[in-house]
Amino acid sequence: MAIATFAIDEAYLVGDWLESFMWGVYTIMFSMTMYTIYQKRREGVNKFTTTTLILLYVLATGHISLSLTRLIQGFIKLRNVMDPVEYFASIFIRLNMAKDYLYITNLFLGDLIIVWRLYVVYGKNVYIAALPVLMCLGELAVGYASISSWLAPKQNFTVMSRLGSAMFIMSLVVNILLTLIIVARIWIVTRRSRKALGVSGGQYTRVLLLLIESGAFVAAAKLTEFILYELAPVDGLEGMNAIEVVFECMPQITGLAPTCIIFAINKGYTKPDSDYSTKPKSSVVFFSPDGTAAARGTETSMFTSGGAGGSTTFVRQDDSEKGSSEKLKESPTASMV
Repeated sequence: MAIATFAIDEAYLVGDWLESFMWGVYTIMFSMTMYTIYQKRREGVNKFTTTTLILLYVLATGHISLSLTRLIQGFIKLRNVMDPVEYFASIFIRLNMAKDYLYITNLFLGDLIIVWRLYVVYGKNVYIAALPVLMCLGELAVGYASISSWLAPKQNFTVMSRLGSAMFIMSLVVNILLTLIIVARIWIVTRRSRKALGVSGGQYTRVLLLLIESGAFVAAAKLTEFILYELAPVDGLEGMNAIEVVFECMPQITGLAPTCIIFAINKGYTKPDSDYSTKPKSSVVFFSPDGTAAARGTETSMFTSGGAGGSTTFVRQDDSEKGSSEKLKESPTASMV
């Protein structure tokens, strides 16, 4: 046997250590996010995102529980029966398969949240979300088929490897493509709103919030995961097994990213997805009566409603621009952002 570049037992040990740290961070963020959702319960709760966040956390917790069990089995209980390298490389062991099923389900739900964000950002357009939904279902089916192949009397490793590659490619395409589309929408809307209101902001703050909102961190992790998967050996007994480190961490990353987004929205650090919607919004404009601000112009208050998160904007208007409009006006218009 050739000397492994990165042995699989070592990779799992490092990966599970990192996963435990991420799970701790995830648990704190999940608790804080659920508390903010509870605080805003009277304003309405998005059942889809809340349910999905809970499922992602349950899956991530189940995944790390099985990871700990595998470490105990591989390094302690079965060390006199089976070499740790062989144990961790044996996907057909039921405990290993159960862990992989949790991973694939977590992957599917994480991608589904990105599709949901695309759906909301683009005015709940069913057509723009149809193909990504089909791709998510495809990656779920292909992933389950790849793991379930170990239950067959004989395994075709070439087919199983191709199924695994297909699952990663579909997930990667969904993440990167939809992330770019969402980034474009968020960037355009934010730029227009800042320009219209004359608001300046730190460049690094805008970029950081943009990356967090778009889920670009998850897309980068998935790209790294796919590259390492292509470099990994088929049997896991030798060669570069760094993919296992990313494998172990992905359920935590997949759940942590949308949880942070919801927390940021609920705390007012960023906008809800509906604020970036392409659907028309209604604006109600109030003009102050004559004589209120003769020398300093007239204060105009504009309330823009649009889905879950409306925004209030105060605009200064000169008397010369006011004209003869002295009453309440309501008209459908495209959002100023």
